[in-house]
Amino acid sequence: MKKIVTISALLLIILSSCDTILNRHLIKGSDKRKEVHAQFEERVKLIAAYDSSIYKIINSELTTKEREGFEFLYAYMPLSDLAMHSPEYVLKNVQLALKARKEFKWARKVPADIFLHFVLPYRVNNEYTDNAREIFFEELKERLLGLNTYQAALEVNYWCHEKVTYQSTDERTCGPLTAVRSAFGRCGEESTFAVAAYRSVGIPARQVYTPRWAHTDDNHAWVEVWVDGKWHFLGACEPEPELDRGWFAGPAKRAMMTRTFVFGKYNGPEEQLKQTNYYTEINLMPNYAPTRKLTVTVTDSTGNPVEGAKVEYQLYNYAEFYPIATLQTNANGLCTLTTGIGDLMVWAQKDNTYAFSKADRNQNDIYLTLKKEIPFTNLSLTLTPPDEQTIPPYDESTADEHNRRVKQGNEIRSNFISTFIDSASAANLAMEKGISIDETWKWLSKSRGNWNEIYSYIKNLDTKDISVGVALLSTLREKDLRDITTDVLFDHLSRIDSFPALLESRMVKEFDSYILSPRIGREFITPWRSFLQDAFTFEEIGFFRNNPQNIAQWIKEFVTLDTESNYYRVPLSPESVYRIRRADEYSMAIFFVAACRSFGIAARLEPASKKPQYFMKGKWIDVNIADVKETQATTPTGMLIINLDKNSAVEQPKYYTHFTIARFEKGKYSTLDYEESPLFNKFPAALELPEGYYRIVTGNRHKSGAVNCNVYYVRVESGKKIQFTLTIPSTQTEKMVLGTITTDITIPFIQNPQTIEQITKDKPAIVVIIDPLAEPTKHLLRDISSLCSEFSGIGNSIALILASGKSAKTDLTSIFDGKPYPNTITLGNDINGQFEAKVGQAVGKQLEYPVVLVVNNNGEIVYHSSGYSINLGEQLLSALKQ
Repeated sequence: MKKIVTISALLLIILSSCDTILNRHLIKGSDKRKEVHAQFEERVKLIAAYDSSIYKIINSELTTKEREGFEFLYAYMPLSDLAMHSPEYVLKNVQLALKARKEFKWARKVPADIFLHFVLPYRVNNEYTDNAREIFFEELKERLLGLNTYQAALEVNYWCHEKVTYQSTDERTCGPLTAVRSAFGRCGEESTFAVAAYRSVGIPARQVYTPRWAHTDDNHAWVEVWVDGKWHFLGACEPEPELDRGWFAGPAKRAMMTRTFVFGKYNGPEEQLKQTNYYTEINLMPNYAPTRKLTVTVTDSTGNPVEGAKVEYQLYNYAEFYPIATLQTNANGLCTLTTGIGDLMVWAQKDNTYAFSKADRNQNDIYLTLKKEIPFTNLSLTLTPPDEQTIPPYDESTADEHNRRVKQGNEIRSNFISTFIDSASAANLAMEKGISIDETWKWLSKSRGNWNEIYSYIKNLDTKDISVGVALLSTLREKDLRDITTDVLFDHLSRIDSFPALLESRMVKEFDSYILSPRIGREFITPWRSFLQDAFTFEEIGFFRNNPQNIAQWIKEFVTLDTESNYYRVPLSPESVYRIRRADEYSMAIFFVAACRSFGIAARLEPASKKPQYFMKGKWIDVNIADVKETQATTPTGMLIINLDKNSAVEQPKYYTHFTIARFEKGKYSTLDYEESPLFNKFPAALELPEGYYRIVTGNRHKSGAVNCNVYYVRVESGKKIQFTLTIPSTQTEKMVLGTITTDITIPFIQNPQTIEQITKDKPAIVVIIDPLAEPTKHLLRDISSLCSEFSGIGNSIALILASGKSAKTDLTSIFDGKPYPNTITLGNDINGQFEAKVGQAVGKQLEYPVVLVVNNNGEIVYHSSGYSINLGEQLLSALKQ
């Protein structure tokens, strides 16, 4: 018996040893390890040219898993990270990922390839990466004790909800810790934050996004988590009592593309849209919507198949044709995309030959013939999205507990927000420094949890620097206030007088915007001013000031253009460009502008084209980084005069809603960015444009999501003026009654309840049922606020009703986040859900928030929308006018 026990113990030791040996690798497969190591060595050569400290870690005693994780991250990280992050930062993230794997039982069960691509990477998308993994791990580890994987996945999202809620912001994606300091973020920031949280505790996660919806002008991002051997979706910071639930589940069934970028060369079961030496882009459409295979066949003018043609599958959205996927044809001239069942436009090009055609939702195959002529034929189109589909009702048995948790999360977040600086403290600081109280409160309130950095900066301004110091703050965007530091602000302020500005003294506004400002494009602001002033000699700077083209020439000579490895398109800082001597074109443009401003030269990215320019002798002069000339002549331009057709269906068309203008360059039409331009506040609008070919797209979206669209082409010639008449197509249809509601139903207004008959006595009324914290509702509230004067002017009553259990905010000021709202709104609270039930009966459809109706005095519902939609405000105004 003793002998048997001894043998059993020996076998156990041997098996344990084998298990240790078999699991010593983080990267499975010797071929893959060799591939990663070879690429790692190439990246090390690039780094070591300016920072040899990486050898300290390479030569240190690392475990096999630490070394493989370190090599994996360096082999595939984007160029921006390679230049920005220290080797210590990278190793720390590897060690934290391995620590989570050891700490949590679910992490130990994750397959090696899934762990490598969806837990180990510190980067999610195009955010500014920070130390979130370490901080989130410490906050979450105790909270998740005793939970299984499924429960932990739900719990992490409740935690995310306590930290961050939805609010629209600009295109620059902040880091996870900035999202926490802000207590809000747009969907791309919420999902980036949530993925970082999941990965910090060893739960594989990825950000899923639809680049553009087919049925409404917007996009969206959410999260998938790997739980019990399967990917499940959830709304980031929008907890539900179970996985695979979210307000976007219905809209996602109408998507034409859902996808994600994967760090490294991933070979999972999903369809690959693209794979490079650094990343893999995968298609997740089958997870969400009915699909079809759309095959494009490209031939030349003689009918021969064209290999290597670039094919863009384009979707109408924001009044432009946006590429949701880009593929290349094979030897047979074919490429195939799994997409939704809706209309697309397809653009193909190779070697200065082109083709452009509509792909109808019922087509699985289209054929394109490349021609030398640039597509220039006007088109009139109707583009139809996939059909709306119902979502099975969810199990509501746990709704009460879930609502309690959501309410608790709102309270926790509100308590954190209450720690932000108050207006009295801001006023005291302003009076102490002798500056505007209103401006000081604006800067400090918008800085959110970063207020102490802005406070410290203002507090420590010398008297002699106050004027320029506050001017510098005025150049920042709202998001900058939430993640900039005191040190960075003082770096820019302290070096602003190093070189006299090459501007006339009266040009104060130009000085502030184009020399003083540290904000250039969509980059994270760094202390580049002192760095660049110290990096170049006084003689070199004088050479640059004499002719700014010399800066562009320096870039061309010393910086290698890299069009592939900065794949997340996070701009390299100017310091990184100088150190690593390698950059994408946009980062080169940022560097050029930063160098100019550092040396007293006014410079910018041209607002519409985003090309670098410098100001000299009263003119903005373009710089072509890729083709620098010693003396750059002013770009030949012509005038495009856009007149508004008196019969246009829209009285005041909006850019990116009703029309866009695109310039033909680099083989395709690229949309010019006039989103914030005042040029189209009134018509006619005069645009000075570089000579060339332009495409003008106009569109108007039906409530169904379909679009009436016109495509026009114009040629702008140097020194000439061309007239164009802008016509927005109509979506007018015969007025329909979508249902009826009993007019004696009482609307549960918080004060003085009224019936539908009473609020529709004089004219039709708008009835809205909302969840004020949900993203679809916030879009509606933003629309109504932006059209406040229009709604107030026409005078129709608006009943804004809080849905049952959705009364986290109970006054109009907080519901509209302090923004203006029409004076015709009355607030109600449907405490027991009876009003919503009657509306549901009248409409005869499943309801999703926000529920929006236009009702006349006969109880006829002449407009109805339920759930997520963009530009609802304009649709409501249009419905009221019919």
